[in-house]
Amino acid sequence: MELDRMISDVKLKACPECGHTIDYKGLGEYFCRTCDKTVYDDYGKVRHFLEEYPGATVLQISQATGVDKAKIRHMVDQDKFVINGHPRDSLM
Repeated sequence: MELDRMISDVKLKACPECGHTIDYKGLGEYFCRTCDKTVYDDYGKVRHFLEEYPGATVLQISQATGVDKAKIRHMVDQDKFVINGHPRDSLM
């Protein structure tokens, strides 16, 4: 239950680069008008990584994104991600 709250409550308020307010674009993606950069919350980092590497394991995703393995597993358990041709068990 605590992990559910951690994941759902994580919304970026300021750009990690410059500290200015950022715009939420959806699906874990934000845009900073000051830096002219796209930044991601944990969900967005995992989603973006899986778009490029759909067969990645939880360990690979965690190492590449810095998102904790338990958070990634929880996202998969909550059906936040549908990975074609890869059963949920192959992500563990």
